[in-house]
Amino acid sequence: MQNLMDGLRNGNQKPGKGIIKKGTLDIGVVETTPVVWKDRLYRFEWIRNNEWGGGYWNNKTNHGYFRFTDMETEEVTPTFGVDYSFGSAFIERTPEGETAYVYGIRGKGGGNRLDVFWSEDLKNWETKKVFEFPESWSLFNSSVCKGKDGYVMALEIGSPKEICGAPFTIVFAESKNLIDWVMMPVEDHIYTKERYSACPVIRFVEDWYYIIYLEGIPGYRWVPYIVRTQDFVNFEMGIKNPVMFFNDEDKIVQRPEKFSADQLAYIENAVNSNNSDIDLCDFNGKTVILYSWGNQLGKEFLAEAEYDGPMDEFLKSFFN
Repeated sequence: MQNLMDGLRNGNQKPGKGIIKKGTLDIGVVETTPVVWKDRLYRFEWIRNNEWGGGYWNNKTNHGYFRFTDMETEEVTPTFGVDYSFGSAFIERTPEGETAYVYGIRGKGGGNRLDVFWSEDLKNWETKKVFEFPESWSLFNSSVCKGKDGYVMALEIGSPKEICGAPFTIVFAESKNLIDWVMMPVEDHIYTKERYSACPVIRFVEDWYYIIYLEGIPGYRWVPYIVRTQDFVNFEMGIKNPVMFFNDEDKIVQRPEKFSADQLAYIENAVNSNNSDIDLCDFNGKTVILYSWGNQLGKEFLAEAEYDGPMDEFLKSFFN
């Protein structure tokens, strides 16, 4: 906890060349993943149902679903994963081509089953169950990266208390093929049972797994922190934390023409007490960062930021 408070006091330290906030992209669309597909920048999106606050803008039904959106044209792919939630995406590239993998929680969130979808064209999807935990388990955000000896998943859980301690908490799994997964022992492969640690994104760089996650701080506020590990038992906190901090730059609207006057007023007047749900990728020599801002109570917004350099450099900059 002392490292956490030290990081907050030094929160104005910018990593390397720093993060440039580019502003709001959407209303009620959060927990997105930026990916590069066929040399174009997309964002994978979970379109929330009304229960999760999606009805104001994108979805007035009681059914959540998944889709991909072209970041330049705003064109969307056919929807899939109806009645799934808290999705994340990973693109696997081989000499034979590209395959998109999407992981999501069956149901409206907080359920005990995680499934995988995969496709070679973003139109036709196959699916398979990954995990079905006891009913006492509640699952939320996930993130996948290619690691040292295969693939690693970071998975956010909210229960059971005897495993996760103070919700929320991150556990880990391994795979050789992105479809069949095995949990690492949760008794000691976990971050962290001591305090709120939510919505992870995981990346692998030079023998280290970097994890950006959400910390709850005093005053009903949330900010992203970064740690790294080599064994998922011992974790090193970055010396430059938090990664980002909420401010008025979050409310810059990138494409105001896509919103009504009421929606623009809704953005401008929204309470902002968090930067959360960071996800990121490399594109054209820069690090694309998608994140959420808002009040963590249903009024939440999707925004974009950028680091002027590759993702590996960005992640390492928090530790030197």
